[in-house]
Amino acid sequence: MDKDRVFVPLYNRCEYANLAKAVEKLSENNRRDLQIFIDDIVEYNIRYRDCLRTNGIEGVIKLLISEAPKIAENAQVIEVLRERWRDEMHERIADYNIQCLPKKSRFCVEGCWFDGLEDVVEQVEMIGYIHHLSKWYAIDKYKHNAAGLHIAEIKESYPKFDIYDIGDDRFYCNYLFSRQPFTEELMERYEKEVPRGCNCMMVHENIPHEFLPILYYNGDSDWMLLASSTDPIDESLSL
Repeated sequence: MDKDRVFVPLYNRCEYANLAKAVEKLSENNRRDLQIFIDDIVEYNIRYRDCLRTNGIEGVIKLLISEAPKIAENAQVIEVLRERWRDEMHERIADYNIQCLPKKSRFCVEGCWFDGLEDVVEQVEMIGYIHHLSKWYAIDKYKHNAAGLHIAEIKESYPKFDIYDIGDDRFYCNYLFSRQPFTEELMERYEKEVPRGCNCMMVHENIPHEFLPILYYNGDSDWMLLASSTDPIDESLSL
């Protein structure tokens, strides 16, 4: 992966050439944007995660300021980082990677390359719907990959609050990868043993290693999150 690139989840444009450009844009759009998103930048970009594990929050702050000196001008941003990460995240941050990616990225999972999220979706062989009575559905026609990697999906529909939401067909989606074919029993294990966070997110700091990798897409954005034990994207990635 290009060491300078920075990805910002939960933001309309998630990819920037470097941290300085990301900080400039976030600061320009809204004075509080940088304060809101800086901890996500740390959590969902591999090099900052690595630095946090090795050097703690003060080491991360030094790295961030060296890459984007403008951060040093905003004491509140630095304090927000210290408050959340010094005590909370440094003690529990996982030893695997979590990387934010544009959904059209070419990325690698377990030696298998995918040309964006659509390529993953075409290879799903079993789907599970949270809160459905008959929730496991095998897909008869799906695209096999040459690497022999099997893919399944656990998803949850967007909430329906009133009649205006009935036509909303968006889902929160988790894509699971395995060297063995997916069965109902295996899907049950994922559902029971991998915790789900807000919006059915299964990518977080508490994934049992045997269930890695997992890809999360929130159903309505240009980004996704990949939890993996390896570097997920090519240095020559072009979007």
